Parts: sequence; C-alpha cells; structure tokens
Amino acid sequence: MSEHELERVELTNMCAIIDEKTQKVVVQERIKSWMGISFPGGHVEKGEALVPSTIREIKEETGLDIRHLKLCGIKNWFEPDKNRRYMVFLYSTTDFSGELIEETSEGKVYWEKIERLPELNLASGFAEMAQMMLGSSYTEFSYEIKQEWWTKKFY
Repeated sequence: MSEHELERVELTNMCAIIDEKTQKVVVQERIKSWMGISFPGGHVEKGEALVPSTIREIKEETGLDIRHLKLCGIKNWFEPDKNRRYMVFLYSTTDFSGELIEETSEGKVYWEKIERLPELNLASGFAEMAQMMLGSSYTEFSYEIKQEWWTKKFY
C-alpha cells in the first residue's frame, strides 16, 4: 500500500432560505471578500458539524432561525500551489422564523424574488451554486485549475 500526502481542507457553507409563499429568497450583498450578491453562509469552525455550522452562520448573518436543511450539493476546488481544497456545502430550507437583519459587517441582507436573481450583480460562480440550491439536476460544482485557467465542471 502506498501513502498519499493529505491536502488541507477549508470547509464553508451556504443556505438558500426560500419563502414559498412569495417566491423570494434571502440574499446578501457581500462587501468584503467574494463581492456581489449571494446567499448567506460562512466557515465551519474547528470540530463543528456541518448543519449546526450553517444554522449558526445564518443566525449571525441574517437574524433568522432555520430548520430542516436539505443538502443540495457541494462546490469545491483544489489549489495546487497551496495544497488546499476549498469546499462549500450548499443547503436550502423553507423552514425559518425570526426577523431579518437588514445589514451586517458582511453587507446588506434582504428578500429578493427568485426570478430576478439572474439580473443581479452576482458574486463570481454564484449563479451555478444558486441553480444547485434551487433545484438543478447536478450535485457537484468543481473547478479544475491548471496554471491560471479555471475550468468549471458539473457532476
């Protein structure tokens, strides 16, 4: 048996909070890193399980309490120069309560019609993630990185 060098992994999450009555989703207009419109989410802390990390991040970034999360897919890529894989676990839910915070240090947070998402200034790669979270047929979105070229792959 041969040994393989292990890669470092950075784990993150994101959740589409869907209001079925109004056909709206919560979006965040990100102003720090990965700027543009996306769904809220964040990092998984050391030792934290994935779903509780998503529930915590959504509470911090939106003020909403979410339940009954559905795993919709995963976005990931490997950065060879850093020997690091970056993974985003993508969830959705229609079960939420609480009052929406209008703005955090990450940016503005608001309800947007699902049909309007393609018209917005979306964060890079977010359109494909949103498709997975709102019902597409693929469950993995990955980048294949060769030198400076990033190629999108869907599985």
